[in-house]
Amino acid sequence: MKKIVLVALSASLLFATNGDNLTGLGTKARAMGGVGIATYFGAENTLTNPALMSKSKGIEFDFGAVLFLPTIKANGTKSKADVSLMPEVSLSQNVNENISFGLGMYGAAGMGVDYRGSGNPALMETRTALMLMKFAPSVAYHRDNFSIGFAPVIQYGSLDIAYNNGTPVGTGSSDNFGYGFETGLTYDINKNFRVGLVYKSKIDMTYDNTLSVASAPFAPVFGGQAFADKLTQPAEYGLGLSYNLNNFNLSFDYKKIKWGSATGYKDFGWKDQDVYMMGVKYEKDGTWYALGYNHAKNPITNYPGTTARGTVLNMFNYLMFPATAEDHFSIGAGTKLNKNLTLDFNAMYSPNKIINTMTPSGNLKVEHQETSAQISMKYMF
Repeated sequence: MKKIVLVALSASLLFATNGDNLTGLGTKARAMGGVGIATYFGAENTLTNPALMSKSKGIEFDFGAVLFLPTIKANGTKSKADVSLMPEVSLSQNVNENISFGLGMYGAAGMGVDYRGSGNPALMETRTALMLMKFAPSVAYHRDNFSIGFAPVIQYGSLDIAYNNGTPVGTGSSDNFGYGFETGLTYDINKNFRVGLVYKSKIDMTYDNTLSVASAPFAPVFGGQAFADKLTQPAEYGLGLSYNLNNFNLSFDYKKIKWGSATGYKDFGWKDQDVYMMGVKYEKDGTWYALGYNHAKNPITNYPGTTARGTVLNMFNYLMFPATAEDHFSIGAGTKLNKNLTLDFNAMYSPNKIINTMTPSGNLKVEHQETSAQISMKYMF
């Protein structure tokens, strides 16, 4: 499994969107701003709310990839971590009218920068990369208007932090597996209106000799203690609404990401994040078009430059892991190529977000803009 993951994540990655999480999982979901808690899309719902698999018919296989083209700048210098390719694979099968099974394998989160060779001493030749991939087998049960789903989750993660502040710091990337679960509910109020709930557990990860080594030179400002190597991917919970009107679907999702109680993120001053997603889709005769919007306030604290501790935290957060994007606009379309095969596409744009902060090297201006595109093929057996 580890070799498969390394191949899938071999490109340099920076695709932070809602914090370090993607705005959505699946081609249709991302086209509609990331919704998917109550909106049925097919096999890709194994990635959004396992309860929705109960709506599937037969066997459906969905595979594709997301191409990210972020532009990250620090004091005008562009990060070299500007191209990322991330796979998404999902499968669903209904066993009978009540039970369905599914499987998802997908890149779920990541962030990082690469300022090596910039010639700017304030950027310290910094290179960082966090990559997360999830594997989730799932099962759903449906009866009348009610569905429930559950998915144990295996998460693979890799973290690398390196810089040079006069002395090279960093021992290379470290990887780890963690375990958690996702569960969801849906209820069809009537044939057109559905409500959904989803919960994703936290997943504890340990990346040996990464955060501890990177923070060791600054241990005196943290009371003589370097950071631990634990970085927990936070718990999430959310509510979704989906309404069908003739050939249109209108959807709205809300979720809370608990950065403020996740080990590692809370130590760096990250705050809980409220994420709002909305989308509209028109579908007729096997062809669909969609628009979406996703908003979440930057979860990273910008500390005043009045204390050494605050400036060091700003350095780690904004120079090394600038997950500052807030607004995301998306479009998408797809069509059936034949009775079994469907081609889907989406594109997302996040306008430039500018943060001014203070680090031990002085003033830092960070800019973060994102563009992405996704294509997938869906095959019905």
